[in-house]
Amino acid sequence: MELAQYMLTGLLYILIYGFSTLFIFQFLLEISVAFEKHCNCTTSIKPTVSKIENLTDKSKLRISNKNQGSTNKHITVEQLRKRCSEAGIKWSYAIQVSKTGKKRHLNREEMLIALNKMKQSA
Repeated sequence: MELAQYMLTGLLYILIYGFSTLFIFQFLLEISVAFEKHCNCTTSIKPTVSKIENLTDKSKLRISNKNQGSTNKHITVEQLRKRCSEAGIKWSYAIQVSKTGKKRHLNREEMLIALNKMKQSA
């Protein structure tokens, strides 16, 4: 009788603690999935992106990450403005905003696109 009681007690311990650990693991998994969705993170990262295009509201120009080299990230806006001036590209007050009617300067991406077009046409 005592042996059966010990066996039942042991079985209860296994069931209670075994299932509680499963519930804890399930809870942790749900938290990690919720955190991943909250951060808009993905576990699979593609190392190479062939071409990503964005359409800006300001200038309606297509911006391509393929045209921008890794060296272009370190170029300051002042250096880009100097290069545009040397290439004969108007960067100051070059675009008129349709909503306000005011003119604005070219931004970094627009100057890079203009310089790349100049290189391709030359």
